Amino acid sequence: MLHSLRSRLALSHTLPILIVVPLLGVILLYQLERTYFLDNLAEDLAVQGALIAQFTKDNQTLWSTPQAARLLLQRVQEHSQANVMLLDRQAHLLSSTLADEQGQTGQAIDAPFVQRAANGQTLWTVDYNANGEERAVDVVIPVLNDHNSLQGFVRLSQRLTDLQQRLNEQRWLVLVTLFAGAGISLVLGLLLARSLGAPLLRLTDAVAHFSPEKPPVPLPETGPNELKTLAATYNQQSRHLYELERTRKILLSGIVHELGRPLGSIKTAAQAIQQSNDPTLTGELATGINDQVDHLRLHLDDLALLGELELQGLTLARESVDLLTLIEGQCRQFAWLAQNQGLSLTCQLPPSLPVIQADPKRVSQILGNLMHNACKYTPAGGQIWVAAQRESTSGKADTILICVGDNGPSILPEEQERIFQLFYRSPGQRRIHEGMGIGLALARQLAEAHNGSLTVESQTGWGATFQLRLPVSV
Repeated sequence: MLHSLRSRLALSHTLPILIVVPLLGVILLYQLERTYFLDNLAEDLAVQGALIAQFTKDNQTLWSTPQAARLLLQRVQEHSQANVMLLDRQAHLLSSTLADEQGQTGQAIDAPFVQRAANGQTLWTVDYNANGEERAVDVVIPVLNDHNSLQGFVRLSQRLTDLQQRLNEQRWLVLVTLFAGAGISLVLGLLLARSLGAPLLRLTDAVAHFSPEKPPVPLPETGPNELKTLAATYNQQSRHLYELERTRKILLSGIVHELGRPLGSIKTAAQAIQQSNDPTLTGELATGINDQVDHLRLHLDDLALLGELELQGLTLARESVDLLTLIEGQCRQFAWLAQNQGLSLTCQLPPSLPVIQADPKRVSQILGNLMHNACKYTPAGGQIWVAAQRESTSGKADTILICVGDNGPSILPEEQERIFQLFYRSPGQRRIHEGMGIGLALARQLAEAHNGSLTVESQTGWGATFQLRLPVSV
């Protein structure tokens, strides 16, 4: 039973109550009997004894003659339910309202608390009666005359038989109330344990049936804060795993396509070279093979960078970089690709640019992605341009602005940020089946790793211009 979390939760709420309630009941019954009944009864008897003592304190005959004491008790017996006993100053019995004690007249009453009352204190105790049969409340009141001399004692005793029924009724009432409260607490504990266990059971069932290939069904985030946090964490992680699986499939499909097409072209070109004796054709095919290899290398660099980011984060090998030489090299590399696709590539570069501290491989990867996308998305007859300049802003460090633009399809405003997300491809460009949707996302991360930025500007009918800014001092 205790192997169940719900059972343990229920016991954790109810076990303390089940232990405390009986103890509380015993204490409460004891206090009820001791304080409410016995103390009050003792006080009533003490008042009656004090009245008797007050009216008899100066009657010397009464406290020395048993017959006079008996006559007094006969009158008192008519107005009191308690057993009244008169004792002289040596604690010898003078008279008693109890018939069984009449034959003990003149005998000393061996009661320690009677002797303690000789100093003028009114004392009471709960003990067995003189016959040892029933519990009784005994009260002893010393009788002092006007000269403060001890005359004798008035002893009153009240058997508890008359109060027993009332005490039993109160005991049952208290016990029923306490155990009813314990029962209610047990039910509430079970309900609370069930409310706490239900979300955990839902979570267990969701984890057991989770599949990263299917869209996850979100768990309701209800209950205490801890369970809300647990459900929210599961929802977040399940969505993350689903996205990772979807991304893996997209990436795998993109890799197969992106590697398959260039490899097919290379295979075809290689077979044509083997069968051709035309030097001009062979040179063109070799150039095409070289371009396809560069295309593959660009994608492999992107994939290697993506893996590096997932595993250990991005690291840069910074060194002094001549940006002008690097940009010119990228322009020469993509000139043949642009010409082969019927595009015009223009590089508008200044005579010189500052040397910056950067990772030349990563900067080349950014520019390669931007120029490759421009060649890919610009239709035949279009234009591509590359420009660079130094920017100076008051109060800020100088930056190098590198622009790669084209007059191909424009990018909608609502998509100008989404294109920098991994695996995002614009619905308007689905006719172009190339690309894995990772180039621009990686390019922006590389720019930001250099403390720079990568943004895009696009107007309807005017193509798109990507702006890469790199700080002069890093």
